[in-house]
Amino acid sequence: MQYLLYPVVIYALLVAVSYVVTFLQLCKVTVQYPSYQVQAVENIPAYLQKLFLIPIQELQEFGFVPSCYLQVKPMLKVYPNTAWEILLYNEAFNCYAKVGIRHPIEPLHLFDIEFYSFFKDKTCLVTTNGKGNTVIGKIPFFIMQDFYTAQTSLQWQYHQGRLRQLKAHKIPKLLSPEAFTERLQVYFQNYINSLVKLKHILPISKKLLFRLNGRLALKLTQKIIQGNNQSANILKQRREQAKTESKLSVEIPIELEIEGFRRMEKLQRGLIDKKLRPWAVLGSFALFVITSTNFFGTQTLIIFIAALILHEGGHLIAMKLCGYRDGSLLFIPFLGAVATARKDDATITQRFIVSLSGPLPGLILGLVLAIIFKDASYSTWIKQASWILICLNLFNLLPIYPLDGGQIIDILLCSRFPYSDVVFKAFGAIIISLLGIAHPALFLLTIPLSLNIVYSYRAAKVNSKLQKYFRTNPPSNQENILYSIFQSLQQFDYHYLPFNSRYLLVKNLIERYHCYYSKRITKVFLASVYCVSLLIGILSIWQAIVPNSVNFIPKFAKTSTDYVPIQQEIIEE
Repeated sequence: MQYLLYPVVIYALLVAVSYVVTFLQLCKVTVQYPSYQVQAVENIPAYLQKLFLIPIQELQEFGFVPSCYLQVKPMLKVYPNTAWEILLYNEAFNCYAKVGIRHPIEPLHLFDIEFYSFFKDKTCLVTTNGKGNTVIGKIPFFIMQDFYTAQTSLQWQYHQGRLRQLKAHKIPKLLSPEAFTERLQVYFQNYINSLVKLKHILPISKKLLFRLNGRLALKLTQKIIQGNNQSANILKQRREQAKTESKLSVEIPIELEIEGFRRMEKLQRGLIDKKLRPWAVLGSFALFVITSTNFFGTQTLIIFIAALILHEGGHLIAMKLCGYRDGSLLFIPFLGAVATARKDDATITQRFIVSLSGPLPGLILGLVLAIIFKDASYSTWIKQASWILICLNLFNLLPIYPLDGGQIIDILLCSRFPYSDVVFKAFGAIIISLLGIAHPALFLLTIPLSLNIVYSYRAAKVNSKLQKYFRTNPPSNQENILYSIFQSLQQFDYHYLPFNSRYLLVKNLIERYHCYYSKRITKVFLASVYCVSLLIGILSIWQAIVPNSVNFIPKFAKTSTDYVPIQQEIIEE
């Protein structure tokens, strides 16, 4: 029965994470007044001119002709500050088509196409494709309809059908491109003003910027997740169509890939606001305690939590000293806790220090307690604390991925030999799975571990090529590194992977680059420090058991009901 519970828990956690991440991203959303400016074609980047030829050719089949390019400051303040769109016009239906780039960037679902028809009573019929879930309330004077479809022809038919109905009692109005942009800007300004009046969005500065109301963000979370599921179905349909229609597969320019990567970096940075972090810690802590009461006695649980805080606190302090940002601590049900922070250009030494600073302080403290209080007359909880500190931190120091020791081995050895990383992580997955037979909670790690092996294999293929290239063409800055990585992804056809997969793959390759180009003597020194730390852990466990094998163990086993569970329940934090 216990083994059947964990798949349910894994699924529930995945769903919960998707909701929490969506909510946190909505809390970070910054709203601004949009603007639209008509631009001459020579002002448009050449790679975008070439890219926009694809939707132009598609819409020309419906009678649309290019009208002008637009430089847009979007309603959502994101990276980059402005975006490029193209405006096309259909004279027969007196209708505009506005085409932009859809985010996240997917080669099979790249273009965001919207149809606009204006009337003399100042109303406007708008037909979008998969964007209705992001609209808050109603936009004044907008007759808005959203149609989730994998075919632009169906979206256009949907717009035509509603347009014929409205023409029965409304008179269409002809607008120039300049008048179109002015009218659109006025509509959205009035829309934002109405949201402010209803307190759906709140001012955050004197620069005319706004944030979503927390309650509204919570309501929108469910709506957006449902819309994302529908969009995923569209992408699935287009993948099937692409098998027979090669024109659906768009080769994304590297410049646009880099822009999408930077955009995601901005969205992920500081995902949990500083004001929300204490609540996130308390909430995850409460959930951890609730799920742990059936596995630990009260005294054991208190000691185990203290050991976890010491362990993760060591990581956080090291991150702070090494210049990491957005540090946070979260407790994970059934497993323990995790400390997270960001630093894209962390050196191998900094990553080593961060990894070692978790288990080493706990090991040393556990060893000190084992030596000072080895006499059986001392309180059993001190011996228990010593045992937990030693076992927890020694376990984490073992060279098994994704434990701290495994991450140390990964950055010291596997960054230089790309395919060894795949073998090492596969070995770690096997060990964790075997341990999961005795401790089913560890099966929670098998899904991310399996996915990590896939990413590592893809990264190894690209990394082996990049290492050869960088030896003769060393990059001068981070932008050159990114360009070379995305160029290699195209050569291996990885640019057709889903955007999230490409993003994680590029992050992995950037980390590998910073670890690979470090001095050999540095790696030898760090490896020596790791071996000494592992030796300290082995000596600690020896000191905790052997000197007391005659007197301590039998007496402790009789006086404490938590002794056996301690040995069985020391798990990765």
